[in-house]
Amino acid sequence: MGRCNKTRGPCLLLMAAVVISLLMASSAAWSKQAIEAISSSLLVKDYSTSLSDIRESSDACQDACLWKSGINGSWVQDFDFARDYGQYEEPWVIEEGPFQRCTAGAFQPSEDAPFPWRTSWRWVDHESDCQVDILTLDKFCKVLQRLNVKRILFFGDSLTDAMYNSFANKIGHANFRLNPDDQRNGSMICPGGGVDGADPGRDRRIPVFGKKLPIVPRNTTRKMIAFDHEVRHFFDSSAPDRVLAIFNIGAHYHGVNDYRKDLDAMLNLLSNMNRSQDLYIFRATSPGHEGCLPLTREFDWKVGARIVPLAKFEDYKVTVGHRHHWDKFEGYNHYTKQILLEHNRKRLDPIYHYLDIFNMTALRNDAHPAPRDCLHFQAPGPIDWWNHLLFTYLSRLSEDGQQQGKGSMKEITTNCRRSYF
Repeated sequence: MGRCNKTRGPCLLLMAAVVISLLMASSAAWSKQAIEAISSSLLVKDYSTSLSDIRESSDACQDACLWKSGINGSWVQDFDFARDYGQYEEPWVIEEGPFQRCTAGAFQPSEDAPFPWRTSWRWVDHESDCQVDILTLDKFCKVLQRLNVKRILFFGDSLTDAMYNSFANKIGHANFRLNPDDQRNGSMICPGGGVDGADPGRDRRIPVFGKKLPIVPRNTTRKMIAFDHEVRHFFDSSAPDRVLAIFNIGAHYHGVNDYRKDLDAMLNLLSNMNRSQDLYIFRATSPGHEGCLPLTREFDWKVGARIVPLAKFEDYKVTVGHRHHWDKFEGYNHYTKQILLEHNRKRLDPIYHYLDIFNMTALRNDAHPAPRDCLHFQAPGPIDWWNHLLFTYLSRLSEDGQQQGKGSMKEITTNCRRSYF
């Protein structure tokens, strides 16, 4: 160690070379269809240190899979999965737009690709006990019942809007009803007593609201983020019911200062709502992929894009100073983790949770509506896995609460506090 202290630079380089060689050696043994994700959390400061005050508290989260699922794993091609879970029930609840209809929607099945490739990739977590479970109507309704959730809100940018669309389409038209005048307002129908189980023969409607924030163009006067009358009405009409709210901002910000101001403003808005019974989950900002394929519109969409996801996390590259500022997204996410963790450490209300979809999505360069758009994704596709991860998180959260002896449905509305983000 003394020698390393004197020649710190060469030693660090030697250590880095050893690590890289080990990673390269192990990657040679992987299956061609097993795509490796290496946690970006290894590249940043570990904010879990010196947090024994959370870990040892009576309301601390005990299940480590709450912060491990979806971080380190492999994308494995599985057309049986594509058949059983990868497609939306026809007709879709929220139909695809005209661009997708003439591109991804033009796909024709073939013997070697019975379903679109983008729907054939299944996430396998390297933590054997932390697998991402698949969202289905029955399982999701049971989790809502255990957590005593009565209403659901998606609030954020266009990617959160796409997550809302995915959620509605995964539930399916038989059990997700849209307001005829507004497709951002809908109801999920849990059959046979639904959430509270008070009447086993009666279906239960769970209001679901998707609120999309407008994009503020560059070089225009910014307005601080705020809840408009629709969002406030949704919360006001929810009292005293428990709301599950999924939030995100980040993909359309051009500077760290603006992002920090709006994140702080959003958290203040939620705190001022005085709704400690709610479940608030912040979804990580997802990455864009520079130069995503296909590069031209002269492409045979009937055959479909047969693109393999990235091999490992280090293969994800984004130019520093990217014109859409995609290089700042990881910084936005790390700042958010730090702020939420500090909030929980101080034992403030409401409690915040974090859904980390960044790593698994960073590998999915294969499913963009290219060449027009390398940030958003075709549907069905990778964003469905955000909802699978959301369901898995909620399921583990409900089980974590039961393991801590919180007992009844009303008591389980107390969140656990995460000691790691």
